[in-house]
Amino acid sequence: MPKSMCWGAFTGTSVAPLLPHGGKAELSKDRPFDVFGARASTYCSLFIDGDARFIAFAERRRSGKGTEWNGWARSRGTRIDAGDEAFVWDGGAGSVFQCERPDLPRSDVLPKSAKYVELTLTANRAPETPESRKTLTSLMQRYVAFAKRELKCAGGA
Repeated sequence: MPKSMCWGAFTGTSVAPLLPHGGKAELSKDRPFDVFGARASTYCSLFIDGDARFIAFAERRRSGKGTEWNGWARSRGTRIDAGDEAFVWDGGAGSVFQCERPDLPRSDVLPKSAKYVELTLTANRAPETPESRKTLTSLMQRYVAFAKRELKCAGGA
């Protein structure tokens, strides 16, 4: 397992409880962690023996808490404390939060309404146990703090 993974947001040991045992762990090439630049999203994948087993995803959005930002998570998940609104479910977790960036030039590509960030963690084939949900909750809380800091959100961690 890598010691640090996905832009340095996670350690290999913190993700390990969600992963199957395998012979080879390999990270996808990290794209920069910036959803307010040319791309509105980014992701990182950890492969175990060639299969994607852990994926961290981030996306810029125009809507946030109280919207249908992730209808599936809202219908099947359990609320957790991470960001403005967050859920955990078997094999994943999601959060949305407002990220004010008055320093960014706004245009048609980046309108003023695009000030929310959605984060998703997917642990493919993770055991469906309370311990896995606890691990996903902890990882999402770390991911939100990391994202707010890295994206330089006003009032970020």
